[in-house]
Amino acid sequence: MKKDDYSRKVPAWVKVLMLITALPVFAWPWLMSRATEIFTDSGMDNSLPWTFVMLLPLYVVVSTWISYRVYTTRREVSWILQGLQILVYVTMAMLVA
Repeated sequence: MKKDDYSRKVPAWVKVLMLITALPVFAWPWLMSRATEIFTDSGMDNSLPWTFVMLLPLYVVVSTWISYRVYTTRREVSWILQGLQILVYVTMAMLVA
């Protein structure tokens, strides 16, 4: 499928919604500083939560891209990916709170 044909099939409001769900990734520097502060103060081995925080931008980019690509054929999968993205943001906020 041509790229031009594909991008015309995804409605503009869905593109805006996907962009809005991807915007919290810009809080990643704050999240990293907060995670560093919390994980170093705890004195425990926190390599798994640290890995989750480090991979957050990669997850958001890949999830948004896949959600955009599958919207025309599998809308349910696209909405599930967007919902999971929101849940990941909530989980990360709870992790560093």
